[in-house]
Amino acid sequence: MGNMYKTELIKRVAAQTRLSQRAVGDVVNASQHVITETLREGKAVQFPGFGTFYTRQRQASKVRDVRTGKELAVAARRVAAFRVGEVLKRTVRGGRRTRKQG
Repeated sequence: MGNMYKTELIKRVAAQTRLSQRAVGDVVNASQHVITETLREGKAVQFPGFGTFYTRQRQASKVRDVRTGKELAVAARRVAAFRVGEVLKRTVRGGRRTRKQG
């Protein structure tokens, strides 16, 4: 079982929606762009039940170069992250695929 790449995602979504691969590709590309721009603005993108794309601040740290043994400083920086939603978490675990009621 291999990884799914963007082209396979587009093919499968096109088959499920009966839209053209070109139309689905345009939507996937636009979605990536909007998510990226929203994260750049420091905002999160939430897909209820699926998960949330967000940014977090990574603190400065020190690492060791394995080749030279020298210690190097890594500056603090903002990084992209993803928090898995409950429905996706349960589905991957093999549990129920529906949302909790109530």
